[in-house]
Amino acid sequence: MNPTAVPEAVIRVEDLAVTFDIRRGLRRSRTLRALDGITFEVRRGETFGLVGESGGGKSTLVRTLFGINTPAAGRVWILGRDLRTLSPRARRALRNRVQLVFQDPYSSLDPRMTAHDIVAEPLRIVGGYSRARVVELLDQVGLTADALPRRPAEFSGGQRQRLGIARALALEPEVLVLDEPVSALDVSVQAQVINLLQDLQERLGLSYLFIAHDLSVVRHMADRVGVLHLGKLVEIGETEAIFTDPSHPYTRALIASATVPDPHRRGGDAAVLVRGEMPDAANPPSGCTFRTRCPDARAECAEREPRLTPLDPADALDLLGRTGHSVACHFPALPTRPAKSLSLLSD
Repeated sequence: MNPTAVPEAVIRVEDLAVTFDIRRGLRRSRTLRALDGITFEVRRGETFGLVGESGGGKSTLVRTLFGINTPAAGRVWILGRDLRTLSPRARRALRNRVQLVFQDPYSSLDPRMTAHDIVAEPLRIVGGYSRARVVELLDQVGLTADALPRRPAEFSGGQRQRLGIARALALEPEVLVLDEPVSALDVSVQAQVINLLQDLQERLGLSYLFIAHDLSVVRHMADRVGVLHLGKLVEIGETEAIFTDPSHPYTRALIASATVPDPHRRGGDAAVLVRGEMPDAANPPSGCTFRTRCPDARAECAEREPRLTPLDPADALDLLGRTGHSVACHFPALPTRPAKSLSLLSD
């Protein structure tokens, strides 16, 4: 086998656009482009992290992958199947192989159901239910058989998220989409759930699409990272390249504003790197959508939209990010300086 070969893609998104009509009464007043030209892939066995501010399009992407939102343009392949060509029955079968772990473990579980019934429900619907299988799934996520008769209100937040993960694993999926899976948990519990997810990935050969706004968690979890701003991918690459040598000013602003354990470095240069609020997605700026907040903006930024381009000219253009580090910026910070230490994780 060629050691440099790229693993197959379990999720592939190509030039995806999702729009919503904003109406006043019965008349459409304008169109909001929630996602605009998104292209990336999640490879088998890897964790692909997707980061960005609230309102950037992360949740819209999740709903589109699961067929809740209909794309206005572009294509999505999951496990090699083009979603546009699938019948409703084929879509349902494919969903068994791709499962979602929700952000809020408090509202994603039915408060009237026991832990046994929550984990058993997908097995009863699809087939293969047994009490032993439910106990096995609970054991995989660190819960014992004593949890079977208990309801969600009787668990802690971390235990509820473990229960949600057990439910997601019930149908033996190949891919988990993790929609901010630890953001609602205490910091001490976050580490336990992250360690659990990494252990499950290693033991079960899972692939993760990990969506989050906590950059320290993403750096710890992800193999590659995509940075989403106002519905567009502005930077994509290997995790360490993104965090040690960020090229897009928006990525630098996100990293500078992240919480770090060193009190002398908290806040960094965030005030210098970014200013103002995110623009209205229904009325975005011309050219680069980040230019109204960017300290490096020039006249060209208002006239022409930047395209995702490899930083290294020797790399072939690959919008899926398979060849190194790509950025959508007319004036990126080129990675010519030595990599600097920018740890966002506490010991």
